[in-house]
Amino acid sequence: MSEKFILFNDERVDPSLIMTLTDLAQLLREVETVKVNFQKFAYFDLAENTINVAFKWKHREREEEMKLLKSDTILHAIGFDHTDLDVVEEVLDEQFRVKSFFQQLFMMIDEFRLMHLISKERPFTKKFFDVRIRAKLKENESQIKFYQTKAMPTDELFLQIEHTLLTDNILSFHTMFFTELEYNIQLALQSFYDLKNTEDSANLAIRLMLLIEPNLTKDMLNEYYHIPKLAYMNAKAAKKANLDKAKQDVSEMDESESVQTKQRDIETKSGAYLETEVTEGSNSNNIKENDREGDASDDITEMVMGKGKTKPPQTDAEGNDISDVVGEENINTKIIWKETVQDDKSLTIYNAYKEDVLKEIKTLVNVINKSVDHEVNAKRQGLSKGKLSRNLTQWFLDDRKRVFYKEDQKSYKLDATFMLLIDASYSMEDKLEETKKGIVLFHETLQQLSIRHEIMAFSEDGFEADKNIQPNILEQIITYQNSLQHQYSPNVVSYKTGEDNRDGLAIRIAGNMLKARQEKQKFLIVFSDGEPSDLIMNQMVL
Repeated sequence: MSEKFILFNDERVDPSLIMTLTDLAQLLREVETVKVNFQKFAYFDLAENTINVAFKWKHREREEEMKLLKSDTILHAIGFDHTDLDVVEEVLDEQFRVKSFFQQLFMMIDEFRLMHLISKERPFTKKFFDVRIRAKLKENESQIKFYQTKAMPTDELFLQIEHTLLTDNILSFHTMFFTELEYNIQLALQSFYDLKNTEDSANLAIRLMLLIEPNLTKDMLNEYYHIPKLAYMNAKAAKKANLDKAKQDVSEMDESESVQTKQRDIETKSGAYLETEVTEGSNSNNIKENDREGDASDDITEMVMGKGKTKPPQTDAEGNDISDVVGEENINTKIIWKETVQDDKSLTIYNAYKEDVLKEIKTLVNVINKSVDHEVNAKRQGLSKGKLSRNLTQWFLDDRKRVFYKEDQKSYKLDATFMLLIDASYSMEDKLEETKKGIVLFHETLQQLSIRHEIMAFSEDGFEADKNIQPNILEQIITYQNSLQHQYSPNVVSYKTGEDNRDGLAIRIAGNMLKARQEKQKFLIVFSDGEPSDLIMNQMVL
């Protein structure tokens, strides 16, 4: 689910403004499908392929407004490629007492790093960033005056650091805290001009936090800089998926070349690679006296062994043999795998259903977050804070002097996966809308918690089923790999019902899929009216 900014008025955004920003975004990203949207905070959502610009730049003079919105577009269109998402994830995992202060401090430092980097790479962008800095400075000075009268030291200290970066004058930094802290912060900020990457920004933020945190009693009241956690996690997952696909393509290419080479080697030999002679009918010397006569559809190797036709193995979506899993009672089933296809109305319907269950989503998020086990991070070495390591060689070998470690600790991630199994038989037709709303509820909840999951519908083709073969359709609505990518969410409302259903078969296959997952806790949830109906059961009733 995207992190949306809720509009409480009917204001409409000028279409020409959106078109101008979209053209700029497509030019910078070199992707024709990238979009521009308005949100409370600016960021790039890779999964949605959307650059979000900040709504706060609206309601200014036309020229200033345009330059500020373009500065957002430039910053996130180019800056995203210079942001290390692994480092951002480490920042989110850091366990400072004033967590919001630390995360906003990191984002502020990294934003200034990116502005300097982009200005050097593309000098034309400097005029937009100059307008941005002037607007931010005006806003910053107004906020500092306000918080000085309200005695809110945490927000005031943050704004004083921002003021120092905006004015590009480290010596101008001052604080209500004691002089020694003021001097140490000025000293730490000197390294701001040497930042090369996201990790450097994180290290500077951590260094400042070690100085500042002992003097703070409360966390930030307001949010000035925002980490789009869900968008960044989805982007990281998408990048990993693309990398895995690229590796798979290379592997398949190598395998194809190997097969072609082997075939060429075979063709160069004098004789046939494998030759088998069989005479058809009862006179064949290879067929035993009591065996049946072969026909044209028999496999030649089976004829040699005295066998007739055999059934092909039943496979899962990845082509693995699961004949043992489905059991002897389902020996005549033919498993057909398909993927859900969205139509023009899918997104509209999905959003409407999501609105209907928003309240329930919040409740379920809290329930699952409290009930399900969290992942445990392994012991981390080479940190800038924590427990002092016994091995102090890094003190002499590492310029960053990272000689601390942290023991295993709970992660914000939940160590769980879910499988939602949907009865798609005709008896569910009159319950379809409520069923889909229930699926939307679970899907949105699991996305918010970043829990990977699968959603699969099952039905049996009653019209084609006979005693020899019973086609069973397993429709992958949401796969494990794309479960956190928002563009697939409308799949949830796009599946159709079939005729019959074979609950036991579907549950066996779903259980086998869950078994292969690495998560500690595995949950199987079945949406069904409890009325199984297939060819065998119907014959028993008759």
